[in-house]
Amino acid sequence: MGALLFIVGCSATPPPRVLPPSTAAPRGAPSGLATGRVLYSSGGLDLWASAPDGTGRRPVTKDGSTGGYAGGRWSPDGSLVAAERFMPGEGGTALFLLRADGSSVRLTRVDTFLDGYVWSPDGRYLAYGEVVSGATAAAGGLTGVGAVGDVHLYDVRAATDLVIGPGTHPAFSPDGTHLGFAHLAGAIASADLTGLAGAKAPERFPTQMLVNLADLTRISTAIAPRGMGLIGGPQYSSDGKLIAYAAIENGPVLEAEQIVYIQEAVSGAPPKLFALGKTGALHHVADLRWSPTSLTLAYTIINAQPHHHWLYAIDARSGERRELFDSQQHFLDYSWSPDGKTILLQVDDGDEWLYFRPDHAGPVGSVTPGGWRPEWCACGGRA
Repeated sequence: MGALLFIVGCSATPPPRVLPPSTAAPRGAPSGLATGRVLYSSGGLDLWASAPDGTGRRPVTKDGSTGGYAGGRWSPDGSLVAAERFMPGEGGTALFLLRADGSSVRLTRVDTFLDGYVWSPDGRYLAYGEVVSGATAAAGGLTGVGAVGDVHLYDVRAATDLVIGPGTHPAFSPDGTHLGFAHLAGAIASADLTGLAGAKAPERFPTQMLVNLADLTRISTAIAPRGMGLIGGPQYSSDGKLIAYAAIENGPVLEAEQIVYIQEAVSGAPPKLFALGKTGALHHVADLRWSPTSLTLAYTIINAQPHHHWLYAIDARSGERRELFDSQQHFLDYSWSPDGKTILLQVDDGDEWLYFRPDHAGPVGSVTPGGWRPEWCACGGRA
């Protein structure tokens, strides 16, 4: 429990420690990168894969002209791909499962909004959020009260779909026993999946609310006096003991404060607050991702005043927040390396990948061209 002793108060953290600025990106990928493959979208058309240093690029899909691919994620063993697509004539993106034999199956219904998708650690299940109406801001998994939709659990072996509950942006605990998500009532929920181990899948999954907007309003008054109005989906730390999530204040969008919270993954645990500043627009939601090997939380954020894009890392043990990158160039999408030593970030302006270390300000390498929504997988991946 020593690693969790930082979660004891509700006051805001001190301002982040600003490291010496370094924005010049050395050309070429840094040495010593973890192995694996990076899956990415080539300009929103087809999915491609490459080595982490950008070499060996090969197409994964070739039918993007009939519905472009926004991004995708390999299953843990690399045999399947969960793909987000723009389908002609539809208002939201759709989720497809791509199989090794080239076949595919659509999981979301026509004219719905995909809001988050994730593989289970064993690769058997694919969880996703499907919004059928109402407000949603899928870029960072933010959902407004009043949206209508559910979190689904698709069994790729049995080809069956289960409904977990009303919500979006699901995330599995590292051991696969719980599924966290943003509940449409305005809360972080956790569904117990242990019943899946039985011979027959349960009809209902016990679900507990870990924190709600009323709780966050009460503890965030000093930062957000208008109260918290929108809550994003949770992310589990690599050891499964902590969750991180973001919420946005009520009131005019340009004046709304956004806060990242870190707490133990149990109901009633006091969160630690990290104020991010004014959001700027509903889709400018912090993209939170834990290191796969440590208690380091990375996030990207777009702020309106002034208009800048930032990459930060938070050490959950000490509460220290480190600025890694500050730029007027547009970026939001990134991925951790499997060994937790590198962050790969896509810069849309100029279409390049930048490489960062979580303990170092400024990029340590760059590769052109880049690729949208890079996902670095330890698996070999199909190509």
